[in-house]
Amino acid sequence: MIYKKLLEFQKLGISIKKNSVNPHFKNEYADLNEVLDKVKKPLNDLGVVIIQTPEADGLRTRLVDVDEIGTTNEVSCFVPYTGVTDMQKLGGAITYAKRYSLIALLALEDEDDDGNKASTPGAEQVPTIRR
Repeated sequence: MIYKKLLEFQKLGISIKKNSVNPHFKNEYADLNEVLDKVKKPLNDLGVVIIQTPEADGLRTRLVDVDEIGTTNEVSCFVPYTGVTDMQKLGGAITYAKRYSLIALLALEDEDDDGNKASTPGAEQVPTIRR
């Protein structure tokens, strides 16, 4: 079952390092290559494959246990694209969604300061809870 393998992954204590700088906001963040470099091999060693599929309105990320077919063999999330008006923004949105969906699904230690600074200054952000 995928959950046992994710537990084994979490026991590894993997954290990601901020290795890039956003010149616009002058802050540091862990880029996609840093995240993949830290998680891909350990997940693959456990028999878990990462599948990230761009769809029309967002990115779907799946972690699939290749050893367990027909049971609860995957966890997934979907991150919608927002503010995408051209291909360059779409590329950025896909990269951002890939990075943050993996960080969230794997409960990696990372500080989201580039997301906070990218928000409108002074505007209070109230999360929407879907039921």
